[in-house]
Amino acid sequence: MSDGIRIIPAYAGTGKTTLAAKYPDTMIDFVCMPYKYYLAPDGDSSEAGKANPINEMRKDWPHNYIEAIKSTMRKEKILLIPSDLRVLELLRRESISYILCYPQRSAREVYRQRFIDRGNTEDFLEVFINGWDYYIDKLETDNAEKRIVLEPYQYLCDVIGCGFSFNLHK
Repeated sequence: MSDGIRIIPAYAGTGKTTLAAKYPDTMIDFVCMPYKYYLAPDGDSSEAGKANPINEMRKDWPHNYIEAIKSTMRKEKILLIPSDLRVLELLRRESISYILCYPQRSAREVYRQRFIDRGNTEDFLEVFINGWDYYIDKLETDNAEKRIVLEPYQYLCDVIGCGFSFNLHK
């Protein structure tokens, strides 16, 4: 992989899990829930459990996740991570380059339906749809090394393949 970039933070619903399943030899869906929340042994880490207000946040979040990313990124795989703003800030502080992926601003209603179809809760929609403009503003102005902006009906699998080149424009 060029430029040594091994991390792709991507917005919710862009297809991180599907892409990692399609290319398991080169990509990891590096989920954050076990690092972000104290999950009960039978805790819900499914789509329905995401953004659940009863989840208790870990005191060491997001630093524990950054440490896990740093130790895991030494492997020869690309880490697909959520585009959490606190995580992005810490990656920048650590001088860790990444390719940021997020949808075009016009895709809001497409993503709302995507989230509903995959079983996300109203609490999740509150965060990612009602906060859409805020998050897209932040992602558009992020100082990412490179970026991928998905069209409304695109997924990561549509733009990243086994031979994906990171020679993208900033």
